[in-house]
Amino acid sequence: MSQELGPSEITKQLPTTLMGSSVVSLGTTTSTMDIAHIEANRGAPEGTLIIAETQTAGRGRFSRSWISKPGESLNFTILLRPTLKETPNVNMAASLAIIRAIESVTQLKATIKWPNDIQISGKKLAGILIESHLDEDGKTYTIIGIGINVNFDPSTSPHVRQMATSLKRELDEAVSRLALLRDFLTQFDKLYAQIRGGRSVLREWIPHVGTLGKHVEVRWGNRSENGIAKTVDDDGNLIVQRLDGTKISLPAGEVTLR
Repeated sequence: MSQELGPSEITKQLPTTLMGSSVVSLGTTTSTMDIAHIEANRGAPEGTLIIAETQTAGRGRFSRSWISKPGESLNFTILLRPTLKETPNVNMAASLAIIRAIESVTQLKATIKWPNDIQISGKKLAGILIESHLDEDGKTYTIIGIGINVNFDPSTSPHVRQMATSLKRELDEAVSRLALLRDFLTQFDKLYAQIRGGRSVLREWIPHVGTLGKHVEVRWGNRSENGIAKTVDDDGNLIVQRLDGTKISLPAGEVTLR
């Protein structure tokens, strides 16, 4: 792990009550999600952060790989223990915290491609993967894996250059990964406290969802739905109005603009 992202640098005067309560920093690992599972079964506290410079088997939604080269991206996972009812809001809070941290550090405005991809100018900047499991004591835990293209150059990776971007590419200058990470942890800490206090983050999240109002195709497995993305319900499900006027609530899927 680079000195820039060492535990002492991350946590020094970090104004959080939960996020970053414990930090596991690694140079190279398969995936921070894998380490998070191990930490959860060891009884690691809520807010534990697992961060790696390089992942050899980083993964995103739908088992897609996530490219990460040393010094270019933020690759980390946070361990939480929300209730089942709170979990949909955790997804919203994570994407909203990324949006706010990006604007705070770079003044760039990003949008959310439902359910949790972060985009700038229609290109993917960050992704979120959330998994919930039972630990060895039968207690539920949730891990939130996040990958953010900070100083990554998409042009060096032919299979993503047309669909991905980075903060450096958008600004034409390097961005401090440490500053972005610390701001994210601060924003996420506040939002998670709001959720644990029984208050939804939906109202704050919806204005950033760029998918709404557009004609979309949503695919999952061998099924698909076409229509206008009208809104998002309290659980973060996308409400799509079909061409015949009927509506359907979709909990997950891959969105393509039509």
